[in-house]
Amino acid sequence: MFNIDSDIKKSSTIDKKFYTKNEIYQQVINKIFAFSWQLTTDRATINKTNIIPFRFLEKSINEPMILVKDDGIKCLSNVCTHRAHLLEEKSCNKNKLKCRYHGRTFKLNGQLNHAPGFNNASNFPTKDDNLIQYHAQNWHQFIFISMNPKINISNALDDISNRLPHYKFSDLIFDKHNSNSYYIKANWALYCENYLEGFHVPFVHKGLTKDINYDSYETIIIDNSVIQIAEASIGEKTIKDTNNIYAYYYWIFPNLMINIYEWGVSINIVEPLSINRTKINFLSYPFKGRTQPVNTSSSLDNVEMEDQNVVLNVQKGIESNAYKGGRYSPDHEKGLHYFHLLINKYLNDIST
Repeated sequence: MFNIDSDIKKSSTIDKKFYTKNEIYQQVINKIFAFSWQLTTDRATINKTNIIPFRFLEKSINEPMILVKDDGIKCLSNVCTHRAHLLEEKSCNKNKLKCRYHGRTFKLNGQLNHAPGFNNASNFPTKDDNLIQYHAQNWHQFIFISMNPKINISNALDDISNRLPHYKFSDLIFDKHNSNSYYIKANWALYCENYLEGFHVPFVHKGLTKDINYDSYETIIIDNSVIQIAEASIGEKTIKDTNNIYAYYYWIFPNLMINIYEWGVSINIVEPLSINRTKINFLSYPFKGRTQPVNTSSSLDNVEMEDQNVVLNVQKGIESNAYKGGRYSPDHEKGLHYFHLLINKYLNDIST
């Protein structure tokens, strides 16, 4: 679909129509996000109630699902197989799922349990009368869901665990106070692109630049993921049991960012709302007894606003007649280049 040369030294950036054409945006939803893994919740949340209804990417895919904690964690369709009534509307504790329209019930594994009024139905029930079960996987305390997982994220998650074997992920606690949802008038990919290169850090993030050793800033490409590694400046806090690491920044295709610090983890989930509107779910998970640093020149709340400001300005420039496209910096933008290669790969996949 797009002419992205695999050699970054030769390649131009992705065509601007990627950000401006609604038909391409819809292909992105149907060919990329529909086959993605989405971080949906954590174990602490589902331990409170064993049934959690939600919408998978509510403003784009908008598929009704239920997370169920029974013998493990499962993800089921939230749509009754009789007449399509939604089964659950709020989180609760139950040992069966019951449709309040005609009384059909389902076991927590999705199998049909009881169907009033169908005693005389021929060839009933069949497997189609059970609830569809979607794909779920756990990584530490986090729960990922996929409708049809064609985008492998295991290598990226394994890389985090292998690099940080002693990191106390089990001690992370969700901090609602420092978590937030941001809505920006920009294409979702522009937010990801800004994250995927540290090139802008000395120009945009003056506070962060003081905290890290920018000269040693490193970008590593692995399967469907980009890792950026920032070493700490002298005197700055570092992640325990690492070689002077200030932060690991993991981006996982297409829209997940896991940022690992000495105080805990922050997560950005970039959700497309339309071709030029995006929701960023920012989740803070400090260690037990710690808090996310705030209100400093290098704290995440300030860096986030600096990033959003440049993304909004890029959106305005993308919409101009003057901009046709650019080139990649081979030294600083290989993460961005890889992102565009992945977009091109999945949009060209005729099997989706």
